[in-house]
Amino acid sequence: MRIAILETGRINAEIADRFARYPDMFRAMFDAAPNQGNHQHGMDFIEVPVVDGVIPDDVDDYDGYLVTGSAAGVYDDFDWIAPLMAFLRDAHAADKPLVGICFGHQVIAHALGGRTENWHDGWGLGVYDIAVSDRPTWMPDTDTVSLIHIHQDQVTKLPEDATPIGSTSFCANAMFHIGDNVFCMQGHPEFTADYTGALMETRRSTMGPERVDAAMKSLEGGHQGLDMADWIITFFQQHAAARAAA
Repeated sequence: MRIAILETGRINAEIADRFARYPDMFRAMFDAAPNQGNHQHGMDFIEVPVVDGVIPDDVDDYDGYLVTGSAAGVYDDFDWIAPLMAFLRDAHAADKPLVGICFGHQVIAHALGGRTENWHDGWGLGVYDIAVSDRPTWMPDTDTVSLIHIHQDQVTKLPEDATPIGSTSFCANAMFHIGDNVFCMQGHPEFTADYTGALMETRRSTMGPERVDAAMKSLEGGHQGLDMADWIITFFQQHAAARAAA
C-alpha cells in the first residue's frame, strides 16, 4: 500500500536542527511498531507537502492518507486549508482510508461536517489517559490508552456519522472513527518525550509555566504511541482487505 503523509506543519524553527521532520517521525514510529515494525507492514509512506500548497492531483494517487499535526488552526486563512478540506471530502466520498493526528483529527472532523474551535481553557499538554469506548475492530480490547497531547484547539462537534472512541479529562472528543475508513485522534503517537519537552519549552510563557511543568512531569511515565502505530497499520490493512474481498 502507498500511504500519503499529508504534511500540514513544520517543526518549530528554534528546535528544527535537533529533531526529525514530521513525516520522518511517522516513518520511525511505524518502523518501531511492536507487532508490524521494520517494514513488515508492507506500506510505503510518501510525504506530500500540503503546507507548501501541494495537494495530490487525484484521490486515487494513493491507497490511503494520514494528515499530520500543525501549528495552524482549521479557521486560519492559509491558502492550503480550504483545498485540503475539499480533498479530504473527495477522498472520504471515494472510500479512501483517512487517519488524522492532532490538526489532522481536527481538519478531517471539520471537513466532514463537524466543528473545531480554539478551546476556552487553553492548552492540553503532556500525557493523557484516553478512556476508550465503542472500540472499532482494529483496536484491541482495552479500556484506556495513553498518548502525548499538545493542543489548544479541540473538536467540539463530531461529524454526523462519526462514532466517538475516546475522551480525556481535557478533551471530550479525543478520538473518533467513521465506519472503517476514518480513524482520528487528538494525541500524538509519533511524538517522543524529548521532542515534546523541547517544543513546550519554546512556548513556555504562552502555554503557561505551571501547565508546562505538570506536562513535563507526565512525560516521565511514558506513553503508548507505538501501540497506536500498530493499530493505525491494522486500520489501513483491514480497510484494504475488506475492499479486496468485496
